[in-house]
Amino acid sequence: MRRAPGLRAVAAAIAVAIAAAVAGCSSLLGGDAPAPTFFLWRDNGESKPAAQASPRTLLVAPTTTATFFDTQQIAFSRAPGTRAYYQLASWTERPGKRFDVLLLERLHRRNAFARVAATTSGTRGDLVLSASMLDLYHDAARPPGVVRLDISVELSDRAARTLVARRLFAQEAPVAEETPAAAVAAFDVAVTRLLDELLPWVESEAAKARPG
Repeated sequence: MRRAPGLRAVAAAIAVAIAAAVAGCSSLLGGDAPAPTFFLWRDNGESKPAAQASPRTLLVAPTTTATFFDTQQIAFSRAPGTRAYYQLASWTERPGKRFDVLLLERLHRRNAFARVAATTSGTRGDLVLSASMLDLYHDAARPPGVVRLDISVELSDRAARTLVARRLFAQEAPVAEETPAAAVAAFDVAVTRLLDELLPWVESEAAKARPG
């Protein structure tokens, strides 16, 4: 017996629905779809303790970040004046927040001040260090490219309410190959070099500031 046209259409629709459901289950279970990777931004430097610690307390304010980079997504550029995000590669946390952790860890290891704390801790302090992240991306205009990290820093006297010093720290590091993992390895190098420059500058400028 031949099936009626209407029954054949219904059977075809059911087959399509079953195939779609199976595909959906495969997707949920992982299937062949690539999984996203999350990278931890790391400081590879080692700070020797300062010869003499300042008697003052240094407070570190939360780092502000340019809007485009204030995300867990890792940014790159393949043409001047453009920015994009890697689709399957992200930071474990927003770069500004992670930079605060790296900076505080370095300052604690350096032990150049009587006390170092975040401004959000409620600790009273003499000097305040503020940072603003302006650029953080993989410049792949000429593959495999370089990473660029630009951070503006200010040191202020809290009691006198005056600016002690301001400086722009800019670092770049070559990328071994055009992949997110290679870019992250280069970002580690860049932030290590930046912190290597930043700490001696903070200590030097703090020493020039008028005691409270």
